[in-house]
Amino acid sequence: RCERAFSTVLHSNLTFLQQLVAGDSWGQISIPIIEEEPATAVIFLSVMTTINLGLLNLILTVIVDVANSAREQDVRQKLLDKEAEFQAAKNKLFNLCVLLDEDGSGTLTLDE
Repeated sequence: RCERAFSTVLHSNLTFLQQLVAGDSWGQISIPIIEEEPATAVIFLSVMTTINLGLLNLILTVIVDVANSAREQDVRQKLLDKEAEFQAAKNKLFNLCVLLDEDGSGTLTLDE
């Protein structure tokens, strides 16, 4: 496989993509290359680390975005709950004032 894998630039890129992005065929291609030229291990491991960190970063971005959306929804819901609570307290106070208004004038005096 090594002879064909690096016979052209296209094959080299496909092999590199297959090994480092898909994680396929490490034993068939990378190990013989690293055994032949140990310095290539740095290149393979650097690329693999970069790709893994990039993928983890994408996954973490999705998780954080979903959590942020849930937090915004929670803040909106809390605001709606507070507004409903305020409206209920306002209605209760209004009903109390109506009960205290003995003469039905719509205003409260000190005597009432």
